[in-house]
Amino acid sequence: MVIKNGLKMDDSLHNLHLIAGKYYGEEKTCSNKIDYKSLETAEKAGLKMTKKTSKNLEAYPCYFCKGWHIGRKLTQEEIEFFSDKSL
Repeated sequence: MVIKNGLKMDDSLHNLHLIAGKYYGEEKTCSNKIDYKSLETAEKAGLKMTKKTSKNLEAYPCYFCKGWHIGRKLTQEEIEFFSDKSL
């Protein structure tokens, strides 16, 4: 379990995000995105953006910059696809 400032992210979800980031590439998952330095600040920003846009967004760890970004939630299909992959 990844714990940052009291917030928790399951290890498997954390790893899935890193694997997905590596797969999709830096251009889509890191470039031109805000680099939040903690899960806590990214989660707060994500909640505000979700309310503002009505899109289902979440914080995710970045494979490239090692910070946190905001993006759409992984779909069930993506979770299944990336679950048998490794970094």
